[in-house]
Amino acid sequence: MPERINLWNMPAWAQPAVYIFHALCLAIFLLSFYRRIRIWWAVGRPELRFDHIPERLKRVLTYVLGQRRVLRDPIGGLSHASLFWGFVIFFIGTTLAFIDADVFRFLRGEIYLVYEFALDLFTLLALIGLGVLAWRRYGARPPKLSYGRRFDLALIWLLVLIATGWLLESFRMAVQRPPWGPASFMGWSLGQVWIAIGLGEDILRPLHQATWTFHAALAGLTYVFIPVGFLVHIVSSTLNVFFSRLDRPNGALAPIPDLETAERLGIGTLRDLTWVQLLNGEACTECGRCQAACPAYAAGTPLNPKQVVLDVRNTLHAVLPPTLNPFAPIQIQEDRLALAGAVTPKEAVWACTTCYACVSECPVLIEHVDLIVGMRRYLTLMEGDIPASLSNTFRNTERTGNPWGQRTSRLEWAKGLEVPVMAEKGEAEVLFWVGCAGAFDPNGQRTARAIVRLLQAAGVDFAVLGDEETCTAEWARRAGHEAMYVAATEAILETLRSYRFRTLLTMCPHCYNTFRNEYPQLGGRFEVVHHTEFLARLVEEGRLRMKREVAQRWTFHDSCYLGRYNGIFDAPRRLLQESGVELVEMARSRERGFCCGAGGAQVWMDTPQARPIHLQRLEEAMGVGPQGIAVACPFCHLMLTSAAQSKGVADQIPVRDVAEVMAEALVHPSV
Repeated sequence: MPERINLWNMPAWAQPAVYIFHALCLAIFLLSFYRRIRIWWAVGRPELRFDHIPERLKRVLTYVLGQRRVLRDPIGGLSHASLFWGFVIFFIGTTLAFIDADVFRFLRGEIYLVYEFALDLFTLLALIGLGVLAWRRYGARPPKLSYGRRFDLALIWLLVLIATGWLLESFRMAVQRPPWGPASFMGWSLGQVWIAIGLGEDILRPLHQATWTFHAALAGLTYVFIPVGFLVHIVSSTLNVFFSRLDRPNGALAPIPDLETAERLGIGTLRDLTWVQLLNGEACTECGRCQAACPAYAAGTPLNPKQVVLDVRNTLHAVLPPTLNPFAPIQIQEDRLALAGAVTPKEAVWACTTCYACVSECPVLIEHVDLIVGMRRYLTLMEGDIPASLSNTFRNTERTGNPWGQRTSRLEWAKGLEVPVMAEKGEAEVLFWVGCAGAFDPNGQRTARAIVRLLQAAGVDFAVLGDEETCTAEWARRAGHEAMYVAATEAILETLRSYRFRTLLTMCPHCYNTFRNEYPQLGGRFEVVHHTEFLARLVEEGRLRMKREVAQRWTFHDSCYLGRYNGIFDAPRRLLQESGVELVEMARSRERGFCCGAGGAQVWMDTPQARPIHLQRLEEAMGVGPQGIAVACPFCHLMLTSAAQSKGVADQIPVRDVAEVMAEALVHPSV
């Protein structure tokens, strides 16, 4: 009966020797990470991430074992997953071998044959994955990857580990020639080669012993190599996924505790980071997916989200004196801790659009946006180091309640529509929050008018605040001015609480995200609905009917704050199709949509861009041959309209909000 022969051809001392050696290597591994954890806790600020353990374990299963985000990249993802799963099975197989040797014998008969086949199959998959990764690194060389000897060493190390394992099996197969040998198809195939070239037992046995010793030593030294080499991400990224953010929605920034009394605000040095943000730096695999997805990087600005994270790691390593003692006191060079404006250039910090593509793409759940906004908070609130154009917008908002600096009525857009105002009506089923863009930007005004026509046609009981509205200062929060945001929020909450309404309807995804995800931090909890969701509901209820004849071919641009942050992708598309539009998708759409360039207060800044983001997006839209571009955000509307005008195609390819397209297709509008 086939069965595993433990320590075949090895002397009696081999078993205790390998156990002792591996135990020592494992101890070094554990002590190395013990010191890392001590560093994170000593340098970083405290943060609670030990709650919701079942959910955290589920994330590890999904994103680490399941490789969920890794697999988004069809080539790099599949190859990495093959390598990863191959080594997981390899590790499990080795553990089972130890159990079989020292606890109870079970690797015999059909169980053993399945065991041998599975090990060879998954190590073959690992080798194929390793080969593809090597080809990408040395052949294709995509610019998003990092390069260097530590990556080369990791690939060679893993290759030798796989190869020596197969060689061991092949030498044994060539000597024993068991009838069940093909079950271990890789070892058996190589064994046939040794037989064919005439290698005898006198050569194969010494080769086996030497290879076994080398393989066992290499496997043990892998524990030592992991904490000091590229493979550290095996552990650090797993920890990062486990301790990833669960306490707030994707669209909510963390509030600043004790805003009025805190001595330090934002992230200026390593000391301002939490221990989880230090872990973020250690967890980065340098895959470059954040870099490839970043619109600011694509535009040629100094921002590279991967480098921002690596700045944290590199600075941490630079300020710690080298030591082999895991229990040594944590002493850091306090004069070399600066991050914002020092290691990470200010120009990079201010170039971010907060589109969340970096976070969405990261396979190990690193939180780039929190880090960048934290640096902006430091530059704004501690240093007063703000771009001049942004400083003017701050003043406009403080003076007039809107970033445009307009002093006209917020109801100018509504002339001729008989829009009910809350101050006169007192209560309504729906409070329509128009927002600054809807009140003052011509494109936004057209959208607001279209929404009102649709609400009136559906018989919705609604009202607006009119001149009682003021800017939510969402953009100011993303620009680091937390104090302005908090003041605006408190004023708006006071106004909202003075009226009775059931639903807060917004046309701006930035306002939507703020009301829905950030207002609860200050006690403001409302039923918040974006206009595309609300209009889709009215269509489903039969309260709105549109002409359904296919008239034009349009494409839809996903707003980052509506889509990636809040997962609203289907409602606007459904409305366009209901309005008789043939919808064609851009290559980058839905979760992987490309930013318009307005977010993160960029619409109010003059950030130099070699290839402006909004022009890149327009070119991508033009590439699918549309007769129009639909949006669901007034700032996307503004940016893409500007791009179309710059390209001279504004008449041929108009940019319209979904509500405008609907209003034009409305059957029997009441106004």
